[in-house]
Amino acid sequence: MTEIMAEMRGDETTGRTWLKILLPRILRAAGWGLLMGGELLIMSYIPEVGGELYRYLPIEPMEFSNFLILFIFFEVTIQLLRGTIFPYALRTARALISMILLVTITNGGVMTMTIQSTPETPLPTGMGIILSIDFKAVLSVFLLLSLLSIIKNVLNAIDFMAKTEETGFPLELP
Repeated sequence: MTEIMAEMRGDETTGRTWLKILLPRILRAAGWGLLMGGELLIMSYIPEVGGELYRYLPIEPMEFSNFLILFIFFEVTIQLLRGTIFPYALRTARALISMILLVTITNGGVMTMTIQSTPETPLPTGMGIILSIDFKAVLSVFLLLSLLSIIKNVLNAIDFMAKTEETGFPLELP
């Protein structure tokens, strides 16, 4: 990496040098995007799998896809901008959005699901079951962990800025 940085500091910047820097970033970003929900997004569009998946989720299929796309976008952007201050800000934003979505989707820690009689269920005709789950304690633990993640990212951003103040610019980027 130091050879690349030495080449980049010169007057001439070649396409090959940029390729040495950008290709690993793009491949890492694609891999992390796939790992952070890309495979679930792909599987959700397969009719046999997606129908079964959405049957057990408390949100609409389109909302679920939008959430996956949002988090995949965050992860790909974080990986592409590695070595700058932006990943810390993006990770903080992702944690805040996760907290808001968790509280919104779970209705504040109380989920209610209604099971109606259908040909697939062994319930008598016209009968239904209302299932309510209260997991406010579990939700509060997740929210506290997200808050710790926000604090960690803010402190890492401060540390990053202190290090770049000494050298002038990030070590990894040209």
